[in-house]
Parts: sequence; structure tokens; C-alpha cells
Amino acid sequence: MSQPQTKKRRSRKGCKQEPSQVKEETNPIPVKMETEAETEVKPVLPSSTSSLLPSQRAECSSCKDTVENPVTCSSCDLFFCLKCFDVWLSLTPQTMCPACVAAAKKKQDDNCGVHDQELNLFCLTCGTRICSGCFLNTADHKRHQIDDLDVVYREKLADTNGKLNVVGDVLQQFQSVVDTTEYNAGMICKTEDDMETELNQLMDTAKSEAVEWKEDKLRLCLLRKEVPIKRKLLFEELQGKINCLAKHEFIAKKDELELEAAALVPNAQALFPPPIDYHDYECSLIPQCRKVPIILDNFSRHFEDPKYDVIASVDVSDSSETFWTVRVFKGQFLTIDFSQKQLLKHSLFFQLYVEIIHVDHRNTLCTMQETQSTNCHIDLIEMEKLKEKGFISSTDEVSLGIWMRPKSIIVERQALTLNFLDLKRTKFELDDKYNGVVSKLAESEQYSVGYFRIPLDKLQFPEDNTTDTLQIKSHPIKDFSGRSWCMYVEREKANRVCAESYIGVYLMLCSPLKKKTSSLRRRYYLELVNKDHDYCIRKYSSDNFDSMARCGWSPFVKMSRVFADSSGFVRKGAIGFRFGVQNRKWK
Repeated sequence: MSQPQTKKRRSRKGCKQEPSQVKEETNPIPVKMETEAETEVKPVLPSSTSSLLPSQRAECSSCKDTVENPVTCSSCDLFFCLKCFDVWLSLTPQTMCPACVAAAKKKQDDNCGVHDQELNLFCLTCGTRICSGCFLNTADHKRHQIDDLDVVYREKLADTNGKLNVVGDVLQQFQSVVDTTEYNAGMICKTEDDMETELNQLMDTAKSEAVEWKEDKLRLCLLRKEVPIKRKLLFEELQGKINCLAKHEFIAKKDELELEAAALVPNAQALFPPPIDYHDYECSLIPQCRKVPIILDNFSRHFEDPKYDVIASVDVSDSSETFWTVRVFKGQFLTIDFSQKQLLKHSLFFQLYVEIIHVDHRNTLCTMQETQSTNCHIDLIEMEKLKEKGFISSTDEVSLGIWMRPKSIIVERQALTLNFLDLKRTKFELDDKYNGVVSKLAESEQYSVGYFRIPLDKLQFPEDNTTDTLQIKSHPIKDFSGRSWCMYVEREKANRVCAESYIGVYLMLCSPLKKKTSSLRRRYYLELVNKDHDYCIRKYSSDNFDSMARCGWSPFVKMSRVFADSSGFVRKGAIGFRFGVQNRKWK
């Protein structure tokens, strides 16, 4: 291809060169250009630079050298020498510089491939980016909810940031776990020393159990110290991931990111361990303590009236199943009173523990007393000192912890034996009364009734139309003879029998029959509940039931009648059924 000297030289697709007014030609330098067939352009270079005009000289935007007859970018008109132009032309067939190629590629990614318009809208129904042409000129998004992409991004980002802030606040509270855990670790070590003194005269197996308990507790404390740190790192990593996502990528992954953030919070309450005291250890040769928390709310009102009075009462049991009534009194002192609900025939020793919990667990007041009587009275602390020492919380509450246990496993076994004999005697008396009541009910005409609610979405057929019938089973109910019954609800599509979709209802016996009995005849009813009782749909019948038979009605009611706007059958997005089985045999 020849090179004109007096006209502006153009190469492929708009790549242009400055005009040359030099009459002499020198050795041509090949330049790769993009045309329909790849050719070589040989610009004319002067033999000397003294005769060149200033417009024929320019600085290369890439190597910064001053060149003659420079080549310009077809997009931004920057100057380049032939050497630099040849280098980037070997990497891309474009006649634009690398910066313009990147800008064009970004613009192409942000434009619709069909309408060549900017993807600045977001279809909330389909969950995808669209342009104005997709919304106005195509039927794919007709009547869909459309909003500006930036508006949707800001709303979704604000929603997610709000949830992340909640997660961040919870994770910040984990720092208090470390302090409590360190305190618990110290108490565990102290508990081990006290246990060794108590277990010196016991078997070696009890000592090994104590050491194993200590290791498990310390291992749990170590895990509680590590979890907040690890979750904080995961939270920071999640925030960084969100900030790096593009708008459309964030919108697509929003639900996934929120689930990942929410996964940092579950079981957070388990990381807040309660303080461990000297009676919290576990050993097979020492009875367990059962803790009972008592919260005394609105406590300041008790200072206004110094009268001695009961302010709390609760019934608890220890590991020997001995039941106690615990009462809290106020007067000059805050007092705890223990009394056994059932009097044991023998006097046994019990240990009673009481704690007044302080905000700083190290200042918690602990009291232990041993008693052999069925009643015990403990003065904990003067009422005025509760306020002075900070036992009353900012919410005007005083928290107490009550523990009790038999003194030893020998006492525990004695108490268990006495309580077992007493319960066994009571059981025989109750069994006689129960059998008498059951025999009367079995001969009565009362119905054992069950209630069954079905959400409307469960009654919808699959979109792929893989089945024409949907079947839902209720929870079983038991009649007074101990037999289980359940209700089946079926929704069937229109067929030759019924021109509309309808609901069928059935009753089935779930319990096996005795070998001598082949079937069981009972009277029953099935009902579709309406908020107006006068419009409920109920049908009665009596049938023989065996382990395979299902009795009922199909069709029972048309779907169009159930889902009508003013039918009254749909309440809070569900429909309700009631079914009953008569207890008396039906002849």
C-alpha cells in the first residue's frame, strides 16, 4: 500500500498519522495495522530533522521520546512512536491504546448486549440488571417491579450494614467472656485442691474423675477464650469481602452473605459462662447440686416498709428427689428458710448453699450450712448492706442462687429409698383412681377430639405438575382406650368424577389391633372449621377400622368454596380441621 506525502495518511479503522511534507523517502519501517486483511504500513521518514516542521514532531505517550511522524490513537488522539504502536498492536488487534481498550471493555460490560444501553435498572422480580430497552421494548420484564440499580444497591447495602452492626455489637460483648473465663479457670484450680482434701479417704477412682473434670472445664475455658477472637477475624474478613464486591455481585450474593454473618451469632449465649463455685464439681461419689435461681425484682420498695414478710417462694428438689419449699424473707436481715415438703421417716444430713450474686463475681456472697432437721433458717446479710455493697443491680433486682444436696452418697441413697417407697405407695393409689375413670370414659359417648391446621402453601400443587394428588397427615390423638387415630387430608385435581379441584378427608386407626380382633367399629366425625360456627362443614359416620382401612369422604369440599374471599375457612393463611372418635363401641 503506497504512502501519500501531501495528504494525511490513514491506516486501518481510523488509526492516523501526522501529514508528511518531506519529498524524499527513506527506508520504510513496517507497522502492523488491523484491516479486513492484515497489511503493513510504511510511513515516509525524512533523511534529516532540520527541515521538519514543529507539528511533525511529538512526544510518545508511552516511552516519552520525541519522535517524527508519530502515530495517534483512534480514540483519545494520543501520540505514539511506531515502535510502541507496534508493541501493543502485537498484543491486541485494536487500533486504540491500552487505556482506551480497557475503558471500552468496561463500557461494554456495563451496557446491554441486546439494546447497547447502560444497565442502570434492576428488576426486583427477576433479580437481575436490565436497561431501559429491556423494560420498555421486551415482554420478559412486563409488569415486573423495576427500580434504579444505585437505589437498590444503597437499600440492600444499608439493610446488610444494619444487620452487620448488630452482629458486631454482639461480638464486642464477647470480650467480657475472657475475664469471666479467667476467673472460672482460677476457681476450677481452687476447686481441685478442695476436692483432693475431701477425697483423701475415698477410692482412687473418685480422684481420677476429679482430674478429668478439671481438664474438661479448662479445655472449655480455653475454647471460650479462642472463639471470640476467631469470630472477630471472620467478621472482619466478611466485611472486606462485601466491600470488594461489585454492585450487581453484592445484590446477587446478599442473602448468602447475610447468612454467613448470622452464622457468627448462634450459640453466642453459650459463651457467657456462669461463675464456678466450690460446689460445682462432678464426682460419682459426691451427690450433685441442683441450682435454683431466684430473682427479687423491684427490690427498693422493701426498704420503705421494714416489716418482716415473705417476698419470694419456690418449690425445688435435690438429687435424692427430696422436695423442699424455699422462702425468702425480708426484715432487718435478708433471710432464707428451707423446709421439706414430705417428712422423711429418718433424720438425714443435707448441705444447703446460698449465693447473693454480685455484678463482680469475685464479690459474690456465699453461705453454706448443714442441717439434719426438716427446717432450716439462714440469715444472709443485713438489708442496708445490700445497698452499700452493690448487690442491687441497675434494674433494681437482687439475684440469689440456691443449691442443696445430701451430705454424702450414702445419705443420698437412703433418701432415695425412702422417697421411692413413698412414691410407690402413692402410685398404687393413683392407678386405682385412673383405672376407675378410664372405665367410665370408655363407656361414655364422649369424643376424643384432634385439631389440624394446614398452611395454604402446603396445599399448592408442584409447578412441574409431577403429581395430581397431595396428601397431608395430622398428628395422632389417643382415645381413652389408648388407641391412636390420625386424619388424612388430600387435595386432588379436577377429573372425570369432579369437574373442580377438591379436598378429601379420611380417618385412620394407627394402633395395631389385638390378634383376636380383626376390626374395630367406631363412630366418628370430620369437620372443616369456619370462623362462623354455623357455617362449619361436618359429617358423621360409623365404620369398621383395621390397620389398613381409611374411612372418610372424597370429595369432601370444593377448593373454590374454601378459597373464596368471604368463605371464612381461611384464617391467618391456613385452614383448620377438627376430627373426633367416639370412645364407646358402636353397634
